Amino acid sequence: MSIRISKYHGAGNDFLIVDQKLAEPFLTQEIIKKLCHRRFGIGADGLIVLSREGGTDFTMEYYNSDGNLAEMCGNGARCAVAWANHEGWVGENARFLAGDGLHVGDVLDGEGQSLLVRVSLTIAVEPEQLDDYTYYANTGVPHNIRIIGDVDVIDVEIEGRLLRNNDMFAPDGANINFVSPAKDGYNIRTYERGVEGETLACGTGVAASALILNRFKNAEYPIVLHARGGTLIVEEQQGVLMLTGPAQKVFDCNINPEAI
Repeated sequence: MSIRISKYHGAGNDFLIVDQKLAEPFLTQEIIKKLCHRRFGIGADGLIVLSREGGTDFTMEYYNSDGNLAEMCGNGARCAVAWANHEGWVGENARFLAGDGLHVGDVLDGEGQSLLVRVSLTIAVEPEQLDDYTYYANTGVPHNIRIIGDVDVIDVEIEGRLLRNNDMFAPDGANINFVSPAKDGYNIRTYERGVEGETLACGTGVAASALILNRFKNAEYPIVLHARGGTLIVEEQQGVLMLTGPAQKVFDCNINPEAI
């Protein structure tokens, strides 16, 4: 028996998306790890399971590429809204549940495979300053934000790995974001826990960084952040962060889980 899997990306942050009804019997942590593996599977930063439950348009479960469940993924949520739109589950507007609670999503523009999608993100705790250039925020998942002169001089793999399991973020660790000023906004690079490496973009990291820039550096919304995989925009509406960026369908495929 085969299951249908769709691959999407949001600013280079790529995901596998499946309908829970078709995939649930087969999805184990080991299968998710294999599917997300970039050499022996399809390859992705994470896997999203969507179901039409929970009293909203859909419910989203997000798994990092290590197979572990995470509370939220910002770019994953935007891709989930795009998938739901393509599948006819929603129109231009959506209400959905993720591990950290209720969210809204909007398809703002685009047609066919590529859409411009905005989603709401929570501010789970009040952001705080840890030292002269280091901050903490939680936009569904925990983020350490480090504002530096130039993100291009940082070895994100080495520095991110060292900081990700710092005692101050115990026991679960945190995602590590490096942010620097740019001509038309800010540049950002992120080391993601669960992926255990740098990703081309991190939606919750972008939102957390924008929150810090607004609260501690007097940056005004909308705040533009340039990740390696594309540009994302963050606004704040009545205390809720809104993340906007591209969501692109890459392909659909059918996989026999027993053959993985």
